[in-house]
Amino acid sequence: MYTEINRRLEEAQQGVFRLRKIDSMLKNLQEERLSLERKISELKDILDKENLDVKKLEGNSLAGIFYSFLGRLEERIEKEQREALAAKLKYDQAAHDLEDVKHEISKLNTERAKFEDCERKYESLYAMKKDMLIKSDPDKAQYLLNLTEQLNNSKNTLKEIKEAISAGRNVIRSLENAMGSLDSAEGWGVWDMFGGGLISDLAKHSHIDNAKHEAEQAQKLLRRFRTELADIRIRDDIHIETGGFAKFADFFFDGLIADWIMQSKIKNSHESVSQVKSQVQSVLNKLSSLESQESARIRKVEAEIKELIIKA
Repeated sequence: MYTEINRRLEEAQQGVFRLRKIDSMLKNLQEERLSLERKISELKDILDKENLDVKKLEGNSLAGIFYSFLGRLEERIEKEQREALAAKLKYDQAAHDLEDVKHEISKLNTERAKFEDCERKYESLYAMKKDMLIKSDPDKAQYLLNLTEQLNNSKNTLKEIKEAISAGRNVIRSLENAMGSLDSAEGWGVWDMFGGGLISDLAKHSHIDNAKHEAEQAQKLLRRFRTELADIRIRDDIHIETGGFAKFADFFFDGLIADWIMQSKIKNSHESVSQVKSQVQSVLNKLSSLESQESARIRKVEAEIKELIIKA
């Protein structure tokens, strides 16, 4: 009797749920866009300064003459080159991140337009079903409607939790790939540190290139994971701060440069990946617990609805 209106009501409720989730995600992404624009401006200033410092030392500046006189010119130039490289890596990553965020915002705005009318449809269908139930069984009408709404809300919440878990697992895989590439570069302490300069040493080492690529990919996936957690209900439930995820690539690049300076194999860069992996796994563990709780809630409400219908 209610099959068709139930289907339409559930579809409309899913649309309302998705619209609210999109709005939460857009709010999160807009804040990140502004943060990245500020970061890019700051990094551009730092990069310009570091490149200028290198040029001054390589030219006939007073500072260059001073360090040359002390026999420390090459050491100073190398230090400035390292700082310039670190700034360039972070600047490029931030610029890439900004493009990715803008793309996600555009995609979500397009998707949002499909659900703008869902709330009106839901209210209309809800009122229609309520009238039908009151006519057939007024005593149970409101209670059954409430249970049905609870069930649909729980199903939508479970769907969002599963999507967040999937996004988190993608992050874990990417971080593990980065760690694997770093492990493969275990012998980098014996590189020819002066044969071609820092940039050529990094560029020719395929394992470090792979680790850098995976770190960049992990940063993108971390953002998507954090965006999936943008829904307030999920965030309140798991009680976790994910703001540090946005700085993962910065920590990784700092570690990479520090490892090169110290010739400390992969300690710093490996540690930055390991720490974030541990944080993501902690979130996943809590999401898995939420998944179990929501599944149990769905089974309970479904059983209650079934019993109510059987006894009607």
